[in-house]
Amino acid sequence: MFRLPKATGWLIAINVVVQLVRSLLPTRVDDAVVDNLGFHSASLYGHFGALNFISLFTYQFLHGGWDHLGLNMASLLAFGAGVELPIGKARFLMLYFLSGVAGALLEGVFTTSAGDDLMVGASGSISGVFGALMVIWGLYNRGGNPLGFLRMTALWIVLMAVTGIFGIGAPQGTPVAWIAHIGGFIAGMGLGYLLRPRPNRY
Repeated sequence: MFRLPKATGWLIAINVVVQLVRSLLPTRVDDAVVDNLGFHSASLYGHFGALNFISLFTYQFLHGGWDHLGLNMASLLAFGAGVELPIGKARFLMLYFLSGVAGALLEGVFTTSAGDDLMVGASGSISGVFGALMVIWGLYNRGGNPLGFLRMTALWIVLMAVTGIFGIGAPQGTPVAWIAHIGGFIAGMGLGYLLRPRPNRY
């Protein structure tokens, strides 16, 4: 957290700048930005065009407000360095964005074509960073206890489900894409395992 590497720092800065610019836009224009660059889960059940594909990445830079942004960026500040420093910025960015994509896709799979969840926020991406952190520094890096690792994983998934279903911590009436959080977390664990630093061999 106190050795902020470049990719983590730039992600935080870009997210803050995007939110600042949006706060200066007229409401009508900002709504259009969110509608076009947020991810519509129902798009998976119809024509999936280029803009839908792009939105899998752009939605990760849009937030529901300064409080939503602040919570996510504080989490990225806490977890980012622990993943980026051992695997490098290129692999970290790949893990970050792919975790966000995986979270959005999983959320979309569980959304019927009759509904349309508009997703914004970096929560899925940051959940992936946390999942990778658990893998890199927990089970594989230092020979951690597998049972403890599994318990921590199960606890986190249950926590995401409970807070999401009951909307804990979200503005009243605002749905939480908790399935995307779990999808990002699982993707981050898998990518963390694949991208984890290997011990030197002589």
